[in-house]
Amino acid sequence: MLIFLLNHIEEKKLRPPIKRLRQSKERMVFYLIGLLILLLPYGVSAVDIFPRDHEHKGIIDIGPYQIYPENRRGNGIYYEKKLLDSHPQRVILNITSIKDTKSYVYLFRDKNRIMGLDIIKNDADGDARFWKVDQQFYQYSNNTFGIQRVFRIFQGKVIPLLPHLRTGAGVATTTNHAIFYHITGSRDSTDTNSSGQEITQRIYTFRLHLVNRNQKIIKSLQNLEVQDFSYSLKLKWINEYSVSYKLANGKKEIVDLRKYAPSLF
Repeated sequence: MLIFLLNHIEEKKLRPPIKRLRQSKERMVFYLIGLLILLLPYGVSAVDIFPRDHEHKGIIDIGPYQIYPENRRGNGIYYEKKLLDSHPQRVILNITSIKDTKSYVYLFRDKNRIMGLDIIKNDADGDARFWKVDQQFYQYSNNTFGIQRVFRIFQGKVIPLLPHLRTGAGVATTTNHAIFYHITGSRDSTDTNSSGQEITQRIYTFRLHLVNRNQKIIKSLQNLEVQDFSYSLKLKWINEYSVSYKLANGKKEIVDLRKYAPSLF
């Protein structure tokens, strides 16, 4: 009993120094973190102050970009250690550049766990718009440089559709499919009207591309050629496998897509 009391007294004597030492260490860590944040407001390669686990790996490299920290609301997307964008209600997941521009499109998850795309515009790109077609498809249009692009959310990534094309546009969607076009070429066409006058107009050739929402592949309808005097084509679904479009002369055409891409139905 006497030995127990003596040990207990010695333990009590040690407690204050141990407690003070622990508090001193905690203050030191706090000050170091604060100093690092002040010294590196935009750097992401030198500091990782967030706890990590299998869902939070710190810095994620996506090509030349970095997302930090991974899978956390309010995280940021960086390029060459420069913060491109961050939003307190979003978790940034993925990013891609818009080809032939200095702008970017990134994938995020909002506070309701709904995914979406947003654009980081560069002023050098001039008159540009980015808009949502539906939950999976988005469009980009740049009137300054004549660039049109289509983007898709698929399997947790932002995917530019046929990025080598400069005129991807006209997205129309249904529950299971999406279709869009690009302009393959144009030429002048001269005709004589009823008064005997020659009229020259520009005629455009379009190629249609079909997507099944559950598949990654894009089917280009090589055997279907559409021509019109208008440089835009309004596509409209009329049932689950057919689309229509109206030409500048008022003529309406209907296409059964099963004939051109049966594997997507």
